[in-house]
Amino acid sequence: MFMSVRRLLSPILCLSAGVLLLGGLGLATGCSSDEGATGEGEGVIEVVGSEGSKTYTLDEIRDMPATEGYWGMKSSTGRITPPVKTKGVNLDDLFEEVGGLPDDQAVGIVAKDGYEMTVSVAQLREGKFITYDMVTGDENDVDGPLTAIVAYEWDGQPFDPQTDGPLRMAIVSPAQNQVTDGHWSVKWVSRVLVKAIEQDWVLTLTGKLTEEMDRPTFETGAAEGCHGTDWTDGEGNVWTGIPLYLLVGRVDDDNVHEGPAYNRDLAEAGYQVRIAAADGQSAEIASDAMYYNKELIVAYKLNGEALPDDYWPLRLVGKDMQESDMLGQITQIEALVPAE
Repeated sequence: MFMSVRRLLSPILCLSAGVLLLGGLGLATGCSSDEGATGEGEGVIEVVGSEGSKTYTLDEIRDMPATEGYWGMKSSTGRITPPVKTKGVNLDDLFEEVGGLPDDQAVGIVAKDGYEMTVSVAQLREGKFITYDMVTGDENDVDGPLTAIVAYEWDGQPFDPQTDGPLRMAIVSPAQNQVTDGHWSVKWVSRVLVKAIEQDWVLTLTGKLTEEMDRPTFETGAAEGCHGTDWTDGEGNVWTGIPLYLLVGRVDDDNVHEGPAYNRDLAEAGYQVRIAAADGQSAEIASDAMYYNKELIVAYKLNGEALPDDYWPLRLVGKDMQESDMLGQITQIEALVPAE
């Protein structure tokens, strides 16, 4: 029995804050595969639409109508990659030969290592992406459209074939006046596909700090090669997510990312972590049970698919836990760290 867990009933605390990136969990820009380069005469990307699929070589991609703009990004640690002229193919043009992009669908952007980001067609067409000042890193508003492209050229040169792959995602603007979240900048893009729209959600993390973590940010941290972790239950079901201690490490003290962001001294001294669900139920876990425990995870997938409605969007699962303690429909994780 997982003795440090107890079920509670409590109201959900709804907090509002700016979306922060999951620095301690890595970004798509640093977690995708760094395998060898793909030859220009070989297929580099598969495009799957409503009317079939087609694989394109890099030369064929370069022969498509080009979209250019300025692309830069803000990493999870706040580091700014300044915007430079970037060239690629608009997603509408990329899907033209396989049925186009339906307004009520989404696009899955898949990296060579299996990492995937999803964006709705409506968001793509409206260019609704959060932008940041290229100097201060603060959120800003910019004039002119933002366009998502599958890019093959950066600052007049191909991407590094060893670190970026031949293609990567980029959010470009007409002027050199912004950067976007790094988790949109998926590298080693190898497949794009039309799919049903995924419902968005937010996980509230509170402790000494507060962070509102959206679905794309969580999924970035949970990607294979970043901090994605699997746990297999007694029936052979595979749950995929992020260890609880890593999520707590985002907000347990003022150190968001540098070095071991998870405060071991606080955890060893002892405190409770409250996990709350949408229906008002909650569970508490002692910090010593969570301490570097990679078999205690907040899962977002079950056997490779989104969680069923009973558990969606997130469920706490792990070794030695009773089924009744595996809380689903998680909306908030609160680290009850001692006040200074």
